[in-house]
Amino acid sequence: MSSNRKILMVMPVMKGGGAERVASLLLNQFLKNGYDCEFLLTSSPKNDVINRDLDPEIPVTSLYGQSKKPGTLKRIAELFSSLLCKPFELFKIPVPSDFAYISFVSQYYAEIKALKNKLKTEPDTAVISFLQPSVPMTLIAAKNLPNRVVISERGDPERLLKKRYGYNFIKKYYQRADAVVFQTNDALAAYPENVSAKGTVIFNPINDKLPEAYSGEREKYVTTFCRISRQKNLPVLIEAFGDFHKDFSDYRLKIIGEPQNDDDRASLAETKALADKLGITDYIDFMPFSAEVHSLIIRDAMYVNSSDYEGMSNAMLEAMAIGMPVICTDCPIGGANAVISSNENGILTEVENAKELSEAMKKIAGDKAFADKLSRNASQIRYNLSLENTVKKWMELL
Repeated sequence: MSSNRKILMVMPVMKGGGAERVASLLLNQFLKNGYDCEFLLTSSPKNDVINRDLDPEIPVTSLYGQSKKPGTLKRIAELFSSLLCKPFELFKIPVPSDFAYISFVSQYYAEIKALKNKLKTEPDTAVISFLQPSVPMTLIAAKNLPNRVVISERGDPERLLKKRYGYNFIKKYYQRADAVVFQTNDALAAYPENVSAKGTVIFNPINDKLPEAYSGEREKYVTTFCRISRQKNLPVLIEAFGDFHKDFSDYRLKIIGEPQNDDDRASLAETKALADKLGITDYIDFMPFSAEVHSLIIRDAMYVNSSDYEGMSNAMLEAMAIGMPVICTDCPIGGANAVISSNENGILTEVENAKELSEAMKKIAGDKAFADKLSRNASQIRYNLSLENTVKKWMELL
């Protein structure tokens, strides 16, 4: 790729999540290497952006709201196409690829059309797309156009492949991709062979602006920071902390993060209700996200990730990089397992197993030498997954 070429990053939203952070860090480095860069949102207006990491020289544009309000014919088309798929979903039969395609295009026709028109005017632009629904939008929009397209799903493919726009849809309509980046080998292996054959595994980079790893005396906090959602399974963390607190009553739980939608807010309410039920609310601090989160937690006793599934958790990687003893569920798609050697540079626990999570907390809190070993070994990940090394792999791919 010559230095006068452009890279367009296409994603649904920019609300401070892990995928957005990775995308921003990559674009920043592409910009430093002489590329023209743009961040394009497909499902969010520009005034609904939380931008913590993107270089201010990189423009953020949006396809959201470019079309008129959907008319009657469009609503009828969406309803009809959805009804085509419903019987298959009802009986848990994979939706035929063409039915899924009709449903997807009817739902996102305006965004696909706007993206296609943009790419027509920029034939030399290389496109990188993360997350649903932006990945299939990009692939459909770029059909029969010369633009090179690199896609990367950032979640659990096992869940994605069972959905309407799942295995059959992906097998037929993801062939347009020139390359596919996976976060783990498990994710690559889950995809249809014609897609995984174009795949390469690139781990998430560690932010190069993190504080230096800390190794001194620690505050008595069990800490997590994340986007509040059901995926993070905070109730199992609450349950585990309740058991842990019986033996370590001088510790507090710190939950840093914010919900982004109604379901996230409902999940947070359920989490707080469970804390009330267990009688531990007074020992839990629910805190909004802060751009200074790493400085706020670096002295805490441990970081805990209780997720049911993850891509490659940036919060986990960053906690390791700043030297926190880390506990993480050994969840799909294998991101934690790929970087944590249990009891050496962190602890892996079974998904949804509050008792095992609690025992891991007790092990760290009760054995300073063990906690120090985890901290020391974990901090080495900042060199293994440096931003420089990760960007180099992306550059070679492009």
